[in-house]
Amino acid sequence: MASHKRLKSVVQSIAHHAVGALSFVHPHLGQACEAEGIDSIEVCVSDMELCPKVFLHIEPLRAALNSLKETFYRLVITEGFEPKDISSARLIFEFNHGQLDHYCSNCTASLVSASKIYKSKVNYLGNTEQGQSI
Repeated sequence: MASHKRLKSVVQSIAHHAVGALSFVHPHLGQACEAEGIDSIEVCVSDMELCPKVFLHIEPLRAALNSLKETFYRLVITEGFEPKDISSARLIFEFNHGQLDHYCSNCTASLVSASKIYKSKVNYLGNTEQGQSI
């Protein structure tokens, strides 16, 4: 098994990817959350269906989130782990509705593996606030 230090890389990479324009989660998630009056939402990447139930009817959002999930597990494998090594993986998206466009959000990624929690928070400008592993 790979060093658990590499999971810091995974959590930072997926947070960056999640707020990046190439993930295509934006603007779909931002628009959907604004329409529902939601300022933040959690997506559990390790769930079978990661799209929040209220948004299941938005096919572009479902496709983007599924692609993000594939990217996450590709990162896990690239760093020498197997999907079963990850107990849970969550992304929390935060929006500033009315102040910024739907492409702008902050994302806090966290994952649990072998009783350790790894976190990273990235804003829409790509700035990272690295969390401590617990």
